[in-house]
Amino acid sequence: MALRDHIVEILDFVAEDCESAQTDRQQVAKSKGDGPRGSGIQNSAAEIHAALRLDSGFDIDQMVSEYRALRASVVKLWARRGQPMALTDVEDLTRFNEAIDQAIAESVAEYTRLMSESKNLFLGIIGHDLRNPMGAASMAGEALKKLSTPDSKQMALASHVVDATQRGLQILNDLLEVTRSAFGTDIPVVRAPMDMASVARRIVDEMRSIAKGGRIDFATDGDTNGEWDETRIGQVFSNLIGNAVEYSVPDSADLGRGEGRGERRRNHGP
Repeated sequence: MALRDHIVEILDFVAEDCESAQTDRQQVAKSKGDGPRGSGIQNSAAEIHAALRLDSGFDIDQMVSEYRALRASVVKLWARRGQPMALTDVEDLTRFNEAIDQAIAESVAEYTRLMSESKNLFLGIIGHDLRNPMGAASMAGEALKKLSTPDSKQMALASHVVDATQRGLQILNDLLEVTRSAFGTDIPVVRAPMDMASVARRIVDEMRSIAKGGRIDFATDGDTNGEWDETRIGQVFSNLIGNAVEYSVPDSADLGRGEGRGERRRNHGP
């Protein structure tokens, strides 16, 4: 385990810290992770441990819990000596806890820094490496539309490509907005006047091109105008219809039992 790999270095730092002189200001700085890092250290054992734990998929709470376990183990061994506690023991125990707090603060700061770098890398990938091919696909679809006759199948397919890539780019923009602020933030929903039937019809036409023989019937009833987020509604229709197509019996409109992903399941179509 990574903690075992670095326990000697961490305890060496603790012992060195306990033996060194300390002012009140240094004591406060240590509680914030700004205390001494040890002689000749570029990356402390606590920082290296944080990097390894992040690479291993540990979250920050799991990493900190290891320090709590280390602290508890040392204190238990201290208490088992069977000797009366002297005033110097109280001071040493206080210094020990301060040094552990310093190591925890270093690990947390390094873990957070590396997470921020990973977030920036993720943003770079989806903001550049993914946006460019999607934009190219949209441009290719527009070019095909110009080369196609208005009522041809080629025009319909090109329109599906343009609509799908434009919707994908909008979803990508929303994802970028979320991750720029903070991971875990809700995806924004922006309501505006729209025709639900128009969006559904466009998604149905798009999904028919990839249905592989499946039949998708479309019908509307009543007024379908209202205020919704068109991009989010498009996602809902795309996911529902996509699942129905994937798991339905070929050439079936009732979308009954079908096989997919190694299991049989029932899905009800729109």
